[in-house]
Amino acid sequence: MKIGIVGLPQVGKTTMFKLLTQGRVDTSSWGNVREAHIGVAQVPDTRLDRLAEIVNPKKTTYASIEYVDLPGISRGEGKAALEGRNRDMGTYLNSLKNVDTLLHIVRCFDDPNIPHVEGSVDPKRDIELFEMEMIFSDLAIVEKRLERLVKDLKKIKSRELEVENEVLLRFKEALESERPLRELQWTADEEKRVKGFTFLSAKPLLQVLNVADQDAGKIDNAVEEYGLQKQAAMCNVGITAVCGKIESEIAALPPEDAEMFMEDLGIQGSALDRIIQSSYDLLGVFSFYTAGEPEVRAWTIPRSTTAAKAAGVIHTDFEKGFIKAEVVTFQDMVELGSFQAAKSKGVLRLEGREYEVQEGDVILFRFNV
Repeated sequence: MKIGIVGLPQVGKTTMFKLLTQGRVDTSSWGNVREAHIGVAQVPDTRLDRLAEIVNPKKTTYASIEYVDLPGISRGEGKAALEGRNRDMGTYLNSLKNVDTLLHIVRCFDDPNIPHVEGSVDPKRDIELFEMEMIFSDLAIVEKRLERLVKDLKKIKSRELEVENEVLLRFKEALESERPLRELQWTADEEKRVKGFTFLSAKPLLQVLNVADQDAGKIDNAVEEYGLQKQAAMCNVGITAVCGKIESEIAALPPEDAEMFMEDLGIQGSALDRIIQSSYDLLGVFSFYTAGEPEVRAWTIPRSTTAAKAAGVIHTDFEKGFIKAEVVTFQDMVELGSFQAAKSKGVLRLEGREYEVQEGDVILFRFNV
């Protein structure tokens, strides 16, 4: 999974990047504010930890997320791209080409030492402003491609180009009405036709509200506190909140100290857990597990994934030669300790290719190549 961290300047994106990657990336030498930076975060997983305790494998492998920290976009940059005046936007879009979702960091804290680029703190305004910049960027791409398609269709009769033209005209109408593309229903064919474009407003969007330390008590009710009910109800949009500054400091503490500080602040769960869970919920993905002596591992898949497709996530040969999946629920595996014990108790299930894998399933795939 790959996630882009975006937002206006001076909102705490780099702080959030350090928090998510748990300080594994040294940001002290970052000099070029226009440069994208990449780091990988392990997904905390108490179920995986418990399985590892039981199985005692040689290796434990967590699911991972790659984060791309992008430069801030200011008011007018998307519109400048629409008018052909912003060459940097091409580099920006290229960095986001393969991300699965966007993490939009929204500033909710006031700090006289870090002036807000818009002059005041207003989360609702900033969300709407950034959305419009994404829409302008997408409209620039659509209009440029439509100009080329008109010329190409005059030279050659092509059903593929005609379909692409129809799709982009529908996108243009939505964008000109200030509707993000993530609100539209796409057919599989339409998605195929525009797969090569980086449409920012088409990507699922997680709004991460970066609140002040003294407002930690507002985290659980942040949507209501900041009047963002309308934004929270939008299609393919999620909202969560963190105290970026203090939670990044807490994350560096030993677990027992971190827990004590979080209790004092009234914060439930770590910022890392909240953001990752919100990302998973937004994208409709979850983890299943493989557990054996060599390795206990978490695998991330979309909901409704079949057993055969899940096997293919591990290795393409597993999908090609799929025979059966031996499936045990996480709870049964914890209680019984092994596939063999689960089988003897009658709780191990043999599932076929079309079985839909469930969250927390522990699976042993049988295959023949």
